[in-house]
Amino acid sequence: MQQIEFILEYVVLAIEIVSAAILMVGFIKAAVGFVRHELHLNFAGSLSQLRLTLGTYILLGLDFYIVSDIIHSMIRPELNQLINLLIIVVMRTTIGFFLSREIADIEKSQHQ
Repeated sequence: MQQIEFILEYVVLAIEIVSAAILMVGFIKAAVGFVRHELHLNFAGSLSQLRLTLGTYILLGLDFYIVSDIIHSMIRPELNQLINLLIIVVMRTTIGFFLSREIADIEKSQHQ
């Protein structure tokens, strides 16, 4: 049983690293696009499109973090850990809901 826990701890760590990488890639893309937009350097988009790109990466990164939290709670299902999981999932789901709604609004306004 300890071997499985040990392996799952590394799985959680790998998922968190991937999630952080997703967030960093989204940030870098948005930051570069923003600088190009502000300096008028051949940027073929709008700030709304940058927000759409960044928001999509944030949502994906949050989804990965939720997966890592769930696996971590499966490894150590203590009451305190489960309460923390509940709070984290509710917060991330709320952020994800409003962010995805905003992304949908931006996409809708771009197609009009």
